[in-house]
Amino acid sequence: MLQDTPQSRKTGDAIRPAFLAHIVLRTGQSQAMIDWYKTVLNASIVHANEQVTFLTYDEEHHRIAIAQMPVLGKRAKSRAGVDHIAFTYANLADLLSHYANLRAIGIEPIWSINHGPTTSLYYEDPDGNVLELQVDNFSTPEAIAEWMEGGDFNQNPIGVDFDPADMKRRLDAGEDIGKLTARPQIGERSASSIPAAYLGQFASLAIRAAKALGAKV
Repeated sequence: MLQDTPQSRKTGDAIRPAFLAHIVLRTGQSQAMIDWYKTVLNASIVHANEQVTFLTYDEEHHRIAIAQMPVLGKRAKSRAGVDHIAFTYANLADLLSHYANLRAIGIEPIWSINHGPTTSLYYEDPDGNVLELQVDNFSTPEAIAEWMEGGDFNQNPIGVDFDPADMKRRLDAGEDIGKLTARPQIGERSASSIPAAYLGQFASLAIRAAKALGAKV
C-alpha cells in the first residue's frame, strides 16, 4: 500500500469510503466533451484511446472519464438521475476569476446563486450534464451546519440569485468577502422560480402548473 493512501473512514463497525474518486460520463460526442472538461476544469488528459479518455486536475490519477458510446442526444432532464456534480474552489477570487476566463471564451453559467452555505455557478456541458463550481461561504463545516439550522434556510432552501460579473467588480474594488457572500433574506422561495435552463422545460412547466393548482413547491 502507498504510504500516502487515505485511510477508510470508520465509525464503530461501519467502514466508509476515504474519498470520492471520479465520475464517468458516456457520450456520443467525445471530442466536444473532452474539450469542454479540459477548459472548464483546466484538466489534463492522463490517457486516451478510442473508447475512453481519462482527465484529472489534481494529484488523483483521474477525476473524469469520458466514454465514447453509441448514444444519441443530450441527457433528458425530465428523467430521474444525477442532478449535478459539484467542484469546490479555494476562495471567491479564484471562482470569479475562473468565471471571467470562461465567459471570455463564451462559456456562461446557466444559473448563479448564493445557496447560503455556498456561492455557486452552474454550467451545462455539451451533453446537458450540469456542473456546479462553488466556494464555501463559511470557514468551517460547523459554521455551515449552524447557519443551515437557522430559520432563513428553512424558509428558502434554494438561495438567492446574483450577478457574478457585478460580484467580481465589487470584489476587485475591495469590497469585503463576508459582505459579498452573505446571503440576503428574501423570505420564502418556490422551486417554480428556478430557471428552466437548469430544471429543463418539462420540469419547469410541471412545477409551475403544480404551484398554480395550489401545491407547495
